[in-house]
Order: sequence, then structure tokens, then C-alpha cells
Amino acid sequence: MAMLEGKTRIPPVDVETCPDDVRETLEEQRRLWGVPLYPYLFYAHHPAYFRAAEKMWAALQDDAKRVPARLRALLNRRVAWWNGCEYCQDAHAAKGSRLGVSTEKIEALDDYANSPLFSDAEKLALAYADAITDTHRDVDDELFARLQRHYDDDTIAELTMIIAWQNAGTRFNRAFRIPSQQFWKR
Repeated sequence: MAMLEGKTRIPPVDVETCPDDVRETLEEQRRLWGVPLYPYLFYAHHPAYFRAAEKMWAALQDDAKRVPARLRALLNRRVAWWNGCEYCQDAHAAKGSRLGVSTEKIEALDDYANSPLFSDAEKLALAYADAITDTHRDVDDELFARLQRHYDDDTIAELTMIIAWQNAGTRFNRAFRIPSQQFWKR
């Protein structure tokens, strides 16, 4: 794609050379967003990963039932911030905004612990995301015990999967220097 030329460490795939199902997914993204989602242009270098990533994304974002969608968007943006992923910071701010998260709250995410805009449960989930994402930290027993007072085991498992998957995606995007698509504040 010409818009990515020279911006990323390797070129995206040529969509025309992709297997039919991968090309169809990229075309569906083009219909929804105007262009394919940039990370998928790189996932398509390995079609099996592309398919798995698409399914995992659906499972942990679209089909997740325990962690509210607004909190998922905030968690994903927070993890993206930690990992320096411009693409995901933008995409998850846009998603949060579409879900009704205020611009003020999205912008306060960097100091969520001191912000009155976040509930205690949200602050705790974000602290958990920080502990998982910061490779110099551990999820200590005290933090986990507080988490268990707010969330049941299935919700903690879903939170953990969402955070871990977002870590993988943001690190992938950062390694290739995949830029923002400017979805937020258009």
C-alpha cells in the first residue's frame, strides 16, 4: 500500500496475492474503514496467523461478555501506551469514543489512578494491566487479592486474556513501526 511505503520496517503484503479468504477480509475492512486495517496487512504475510488473529480478536473483543466494552477499550489503549503502539492507541481511543467513553476520560488514562473519572473497579483493572504489561513488575499477591474482591474468576481470566493479547498485538505493531490510521478525532 502506497500510504505505508517507507513508514514500516517491511512492506505490507500485496493484497492481490493473498488467499481468497484473507483478501475478502481485507476488502471487508476497506468497506468498513475506507482502507484495510494496517496490522492485518502484515499479519497476511502468514495467512494462518492472519486467520488466528482475526478469530482471537473476535473472541476477546467482540465476543467477550464479562469485561464491559468500554473497559476493554481503555485497557487496550493503556497497554498500547505502555508498548508505544501508535496504531493501537489511536484505534482504541476511537473505539472507546464510539462506545461512549468521553474524550476527557480517554485523555485522563495516563493518570487514571488519580482521576475521579475512573471507578475503583476500572482503576484496579488498569493497575492489573500495568502490572502485566510492565515487564519489570509482577502481579503481586496484594493486587491479585484486590482484583478478586471486585471480579469473579471468569472475569479475571477474560481480563488477563484481553491484556495479554493486546500486549502481543502492540508489540507486533511496534516492531514493524505500524503507524496510526488516524481513526480518533477525525
